[in-house]
Amino acid sequence: MPYRNASYYMLGVIAVILIGFWPSYFAAGTQVPWQFHAHGMAASLWVLMVTAQSWTAQRKAQLPLHRAVGMASLLLFPFLIGGLAAITSLQSKNWVAGEPLHLLYGPGFMLGTMVAMAAYVTVYYRALKYRRKVWVHAGYMLSTPLILFESPFSRAASFVFPPFHVNGPAEFYKVMASIEWSEVLVLIFIAGIWWRVGERAKPFLVTAGFVVVEMLAMGFASDFAFVKQFDTFMGHLPSAIIVLTGFAIGAATSWAGWQAGKRPVAPVQAAPQPA
Repeated sequence: MPYRNASYYMLGVIAVILIGFWPSYFAAGTQVPWQFHAHGMAASLWVLMVTAQSWTAQRKAQLPLHRAVGMASLLLFPFLIGGLAAITSLQSKNWVAGEPLHLLYGPGFMLGTMVAMAAYVTVYYRALKYRRKVWVHAGYMLSTPLILFESPFSRAASFVFPPFHVNGPAEFYKVMASIEWSEVLVLIFIAGIWWRVGERAKPFLVTAGFVVVEMLAMGFASDFAFVKQFDTFMGHLPSAIIVLTGFAIGAATSWAGWQAGKRPVAPVQAAPQPA
């Protein structure tokens, strides 16, 4: 099976998530907005699901469990996209409310999260469509944690590396710097996979393309008036509409991907007619 050390890679991802989000989410409990819980719980379950998939794929006796966990992902994916939609709604409402960090970078955050949603939809659809091609399927599934890896890693970097410490609004520029450097590290990691396995790493290149778009969106989108206007429009929409739209997109992706990956039905040959 491909990517035999993927389980260790996923454990590393989990460690970064725990470090990055411990102060602002895991240790905060009920003090965080419900949108954080909608995203946090779904995203955490997704990472655990990919970890279980990577572990069971390497053990022939566990392949039935691998398939069962894969089937469960069909139900989890709508909640993953719905949770990201909830974060998008919160980001836009913070922009409208004039929250200092979002007043500076809010439109970029909003558009970057939307790009991440598009990346998840594309990558998961293709993982389902090509689920019978092990290298392709594994590559797409293992690339999903990289789509928003900048979020926990940039937060962890702000604790660990002094150049990224933020001591007040005057140093908010360091937030964007840590995000962009985190995205660069993701691209370097994907380049390493490509160097190691060559053409079989194409699924990771798809994710790399979305990561580049994320970088540009978060770094420059806040400079454009039409993006600010769209962020304002989103901020005035009821959160329920945005979340349910995300959930519907996720459900449609699960259904469409599963259908696309079904084995083609062989045409039934008509019985020859007697002469």
